[in-house]
Amino acid sequence: MTDTAGTPTTRDAYRDKLTHVDAKGDVRMVDVSDKAVTKRTAIAEGTILMHPETRSMVLEDRAKKGDVLACARVAGIMAAKRASDLIPMCHPLPITKAKVEIEPIASPEEADAARAAGPHAGGLGASAGFAPARADSRVGFRVRATCGVTGVTGIEMEALTAASVACLTIYDMCKAVDRGMEIVDVRLLRKEGGRSGLWERVAAPAFTDELDAALADASAKIGGALEVMEPTPAAPCPPAPAIAFIGYQNSGKTTLVEKVIAELSARGVRVGTVKHHGHAGFDIDVPGKDSWRHARAGSKHVGIVSADRYAEYADTDSELPLEHLLARYTDVDVVLVEGYKAAGLPNVVVARSGVDRLRGRDSLDLVDDGTVALAANDALAERAGATPFVDINDAAGVANIIQRFIDRHRAR
Repeated sequence: MTDTAGTPTTRDAYRDKLTHVDAKGDVRMVDVSDKAVTKRTAIAEGTILMHPETRSMVLEDRAKKGDVLACARVAGIMAAKRASDLIPMCHPLPITKAKVEIEPIASPEEADAARAAGPHAGGLGASAGFAPARADSRVGFRVRATCGVTGVTGIEMEALTAASVACLTIYDMCKAVDRGMEIVDVRLLRKEGGRSGLWERVAAPAFTDELDAALADASAKIGGALEVMEPTPAAPCPPAPAIAFIGYQNSGKTTLVEKVIAELSARGVRVGTVKHHGHAGFDIDVPGKDSWRHARAGSKHVGIVSADRYAEYADTDSELPLEHLLARYTDVDVVLVEGYKAAGLPNVVVARSGVDRLRGRDSLDLVDDGTVALAANDALAERAGATPFVDINDAAGVANIIQRFIDRHRAR
């Protein structure tokens, strides 16, 4: 290739000339009959993110449809051979190599456990390997497809198709228990051969065989407490662990809880919540709605049901015990309780200032043996003492604390 002055230029693999479009703008299959026969390879990857329990189900071979990863590897190889049937201008190729590798993505806790155990621990990780933990702490599987051909055109599309279909196969085999799975980051990592030579993605994620084999020991414990299955009335589940966000009025509890709910949900954690108003007479539902009208008309126990959720509320002679509420939270991974300072739950103390102005009490007086962290501003950091401290505005940091709390509960 040359520029307008006739000077040779380097091809840009991100923005190269469109060879599939002719001078009139019509699409076409490119004539490659005059191109040189060379050995060509391409590597592509894709990632499927899922709930931690879904990944446990796959690793422990508990999926109802069978061996998920074996099926996905075969599907990827089959897809590579059929890429030209799916992509209109893709040439049929006599593929000489097709390989699909799938690695579970480590959680931060598993990565920490592997580092602590050292590089010589044995187990599943020594043979299967784990992909490094993601910055957002989400887990799932990373797929890498390698394809080769000796021919006159490249094999990138075959590798990309293989990675995509392998991820789709994992989704298909797990969708009964986790429809919220996400397929992300399908991309070419490397291509070699042909006129353009070698192209590699800058800072492409390494597909590690050397990540500490001790991750296997951690993965064997994943999901041991809860089995993923389709819910049935005859199989009651235990209540989820609960942790309270406590603090005096206007300490910032609600704002922090909202941020942490969003952060945990983005990671695939199912979150439930309980709010303690601490006073009588709070409004129920939205004024004007049918359930609100039922209550105002005199209904003593109002229920509202739709296709995918339900709610109920009723007047009581005394405050409903928190334990009675928590016993119903069997469909989530954790319950964030806002309030209930005296309930004795494991708790995160929330404080924007050192002293509660309405009561004249020191916020640090709420710290007790059940406190797992103090979420506060820098003014309280020096006074926190041995209590783990996290910035009140660091929702991701608080979410990490909650995830460790969930993991400890599951490991019991």
